[in-house]
This record gives sequence, structure tokens and C-alpha cells, in this order.
Amino acid sequence: TVAATLVGGALAIGASGTFNHVLERDVDKRMQRTNDRPLATDLVPVPHAVAFGGLLTAVSLGLFWTVNALTAFLGLIAILFYSVVYTLVLKPNTVQNTVIGGAAGALPALIGWAAVTETVGGGGLLLAAVIFLWTPAHFYNLALAYKDDYERGGFPMMPVVRGETATRRHIVWYLGATLVAAAVLALVAEPLGGLYAVVGVVLGAGVP
Repeated sequence: TVAATLVGGALAIGASGTFNHVLERDVDKRMQRTNDRPLATDLVPVPHAVAFGGLLTAVSLGLFWTVNALTAFLGLIAILFYSVVYTLVLKPNTVQNTVIGGAAGALPALIGWAAVTETVGGGGLLLAAVIFLWTPAHFYNLALAYKDDYERGGFPMMPVVRGETATRRHIVWYLGATLVAAAVLALVAEPLGGLYAVVGVVLGAGVP
């Protein structure tokens, strides 16, 4: 179960990334950070990339299916959400792309929870909430670092639309919300809540 979930998850991420590169290949050519990607440089033909993404998807979902049907269903939702909803709808059209798109990063937590429990459950939702709230803080930092690049690409990222000061303020807000959610998770995630709290504090203390 663990191996199938981990390998299936890695392949699902690969599939999502592949489809993202296919759909953004023209935009990638305009951005310094991405203009050397295989599809942006025409190193890999688009049909080959699509076929590769499809193969990764099939194998990923097949592995998830050996775990249970719910895990496979959530895996499919994760791939579709990132590849279609985030890449085509959210990222190029709304400043809230990072916030709403955080669902793509939170779904793996639900996949792991479902793999073990065969349910979504309150604990799984809370774990997903921690990742969902952390995602904007993480990616807003990247958006600050690559602000000019995202502007060249035409993406309405927070620093481009609202400015750097507002973006830093949102980072603080989301980090605070993440800490609150993580504390709640430590209180309710029995029987590993205590262990989770200790490990979280120790690892968190090492983050500059």
C-alpha cells in the first residue's frame, strides 16, 4: 500500500507537470525561468509529451486502484485539477490563482489519508488544510523572486497585480493561519498528535 501510494503519487505529479508544460509551452518561451524547458525549445514534440503524460496518468491511477477506489478517484481529481483547472483557468486569469490552486497541493494529503483509512475523514481534511494554507505563503515568495518573469508571461500573480508590500502582508497572514491549523491538527490527530507536535516544532525551529 505504501509503495503503491508513493510511486503512484510521484507519477501523478509527473503527469500533471507534463500536461502543464504542454499547455504553457508558448508562454514558457517568454519567461527566462522556463524558456529552456524541452517543450518550449521544441526538443520534445507535443504529441510525444501528451502520450507520455497519458502513460504516467494511466500507471499512476492503476497503482492507486490497487490501494482502493477512493485513492484512485482522488488521484484523478488531482491530475485534472492541476492540469486543467489551475493551468488553464486559474493561473492566467485571476490573482487568486495561488490560493485556489492550493487545492492541487492539498489533494496528495487526502490521497495518503484515503490510502490508509479508505475514507477522507476529518483528520485528512485538516491535514489538507494545513498544506492548503501553507501553499500561498510558499508560492508568493517565489512570485516575489520572479515577479518580472511572471509579468512577461502575462500571469496575474499577487506581486504583479497588488504589489510587493501587499504580497508580503499576505505571506504573514497565511503563515499565521498555517500555524493555527497545524496546532489544531496536533491536538486532534490521535494517536500521533503528540509525536506530530514535537516533530513539527523541532523541524520548524530549523527553518530560517
